[in-house]
Amino acid sequence: MNEEFLQFLWQYKYYKPGIFFTDRNQQVEVIHPGLPNSNSGPDFFNAKIKLDDVLWAGNVEIHANASDWYNHKHHLDSLYDNVVLHVVLRNDKEIKNSAGRVIPCWEMEIPENIMSEYQSLRKHQGWIACENKINKISRFEIDAWIERMLIEKLEQKVSGIEALLENSQNNWQQVFFVVLARNFGFGLNGEPFEQLARQLPWQYIQKNADSPVKLEALMLGQAGFLELILHEDKYVQTLVREYRLLKHKYALQPMSAHLWKFLRMRPGNFPTVRLVQLAALISGNPFLFDKLLSCETLAEARKLLAVQPSEYWHNHYRPGVESPPKSKKTGSQTINLIIINTVIPMLFAFGKLRGNFDLQQRALDWLSELPPEKNNIVTGWANPSIGVSALSSAQSQGLVYLKRNYCDLRKCLSCRLGRNVLSLNSE
Repeated sequence: MNEEFLQFLWQYKYYKPGIFFTDRNQQVEVIHPGLPNSNSGPDFFNAKIKLDDVLWAGNVEIHANASDWYNHKHHLDSLYDNVVLHVVLRNDKEIKNSAGRVIPCWEMEIPENIMSEYQSLRKHQGWIACENKINKISRFEIDAWIERMLIEKLEQKVSGIEALLENSQNNWQQVFFVVLARNFGFGLNGEPFEQLARQLPWQYIQKNADSPVKLEALMLGQAGFLELILHEDKYVQTLVREYRLLKHKYALQPMSAHLWKFLRMRPGNFPTVRLVQLAALISGNPFLFDKLLSCETLAEARKLLAVQPSEYWHNHYRPGVESPPKSKKTGSQTINLIIINTVIPMLFAFGKLRGNFDLQQRALDWLSELPPEKNNIVTGWANPSIGVSALSSAQSQGLVYLKRNYCDLRKCLSCRLGRNVLSLNSE
């Protein structure tokens, strides 16, 4: 039996009702089950348990079998000396703490209906475990949990950004460049884009931000795209010449071009196109992050991110390879993804780490203004058998996080929706 399930039953008092007695024939009354403990030590802190006429304040430990107390070495750990009640399914052994005191034990019984529902969740092989029951939960409850998932995802992003700040001497511009570059890879090329940004210090980008040609040379050259190409056209010759000068000046070592993926990709998404779009975005904007911080509205941020690479790329997807004319301006969908995956996490992190609540709220408001993303997970939630459609990017972000971090991992007991499904049969 999963101990997490037993802890869930104890916390919400979903065990079979009745008059309870310990193994020492003491009548048990649970005044308060205590607070769950996610760290080392007993499962619940500060519980209030009445044994006969004596009120005990202390901790509670829960096991499937009483003998697990010894299997887990709790009898050698003083952290468990303040346990006032041992809750088990099977009392197969008297247990003592490290001080030699016998711990009262109570056998908890599980109601058949809740047990059946729990087994159903664990065994269900559908898209999500509760897909046949989620329609019994109110949309208000679902939306509240989706919002919680969004905040949890952003908190996770904050932790990642904090780690980047530590490695860059608290340089927000450098961190922004790394996060922005990774997201310009749009998944498939995320890793090489991040590698490029980490190997190319922001100070070099900043010093050349007034020259679109130098920025393109830096980006394409560092990516390895100027090493093994024929230099027939003049523009590529210029890029190669500029990169060689910058490479020598900054002692740069280019990446290998084979790290980049082009296969089964639309030409507009080629990494070469994304690199020159990134160069165009930074060109003339050496303090791009500061400008985004000062944007009061989503429209201002969108306008700032709408850029057009140099004229050469109007009829090129790769350097030196001519193609039919087509604009390489960052499109509306691309801008939305940059805002969702880069701008908003950075604004939220900056606001949280600087104690600026207004900035955090702005990030959340912008997500609520943006349309929901289109991907397989969002589509799966909207399936008529589940019926949870995302109404904004804030909700689609929350739903994607919920699916990947709870549903796919079968963490139903840690999910408010999973707990609600189980509680439907708690009466």
